[in-house]
Amino acid sequence: MHIITKQVLYILMLMLSGWGYAQPNPQSIELAKIVPIADVHMHTYRQNPRSAKWWREMMDANGVMWGGAVGDYREDVQAELGNRYIPAVGQPEFFKVFFKDGRSGLIDPENETFKDLYARSEILFKEGKIKGFGEFHTDNHSSGPPRIRRSIRTDNPAMRKFYEIANRYGGFVQIHAEFDGDFEKDILNLSTDFPNTTTVLSHCLSTKDTDNPAAILSKRKNIVCELSSLGAVHVNLLNIPRSPHAFDSGGLYRNWIKFIETYPDQVLLGSDPCCGIDAAYSEIIAELRGNVLPYLSPVTMEKVANKNAIRIFSLKK
Repeated sequence: MHIITKQVLYILMLMLSGWGYAQPNPQSIELAKIVPIADVHMHTYRQNPRSAKWWREMMDANGVMWGGAVGDYREDVQAELGNRYIPAVGQPEFFKVFFKDGRSGLIDPENETFKDLYARSEILFKEGKIKGFGEFHTDNHSSGPPRIRRSIRTDNPAMRKFYEIANRYGGFVQIHAEFDGDFEKDILNLSTDFPNTTTVLSHCLSTKDTDNPAAILSKRKNIVCELSSLGAVHVNLLNIPRSPHAFDSGGLYRNWIKFIETYPDQVLLGSDPCCGIDAAYSEIIAELRGNVLPYLSPVTMEKVANKNAIRIFSLKK
């Protein structure tokens, strides 16, 4: 009897589940290598030793025209990148509140750290220096490092204040969450009450099941999702004990192709060079160019690579 390797078993499971591989689109293969990318999950942490110049050089080397959309806000990166930067605030403060005051602090708009952030963000929005908030982890109970895991209701008084501010400036809020009935209800309520705010769902809700983000994107045009951390590079570099959610060396899974082609105006690209893997930035972008973009139609590919981000974030060269 032949011994079935884990890799072969994994492929068989994909095929049986409907998540199997497809062939790349012949018209998209060459375009995928050169299409400009808007990276809407590009962390440039203040505590990270990478300089603003390093980030620009990495972007230039990999055909990434724009990057950011997750905190924390860095004036030096903004000065280096100019209009190529998608500036956001809030993640360091969100973590500070969580570690100091726990889950209850995260839903309290009277928390002093949040009050300072609300006031600061108003000034930065008025000055045209930021475009939104995030990444806020409201539910990462099984999709984040253990020390930062938590689960709170996304529709809460503190979050409503962020949405209210973003709404006045046509801004965005990027949220890392996992799908359940409460989250679906909460995010649909927020998107209805604050129609000028775009919600960006980090990692398309960190799931293999495309029915989950589809259930939300199908109901609201001002909710979008981005594809970072769904591939093999993150699984391998971070030693994540699961298989990739959406793509690996064999390409983009069939269910994800169908999902993206169904919602071509609401899906974006992201790298998520978090957690000490920023040195692999080129590898992460190469994975997106090789294992995601070639499997989309040319029209959809350009939307996902940059046109959706240009529209949503009002980007300029």
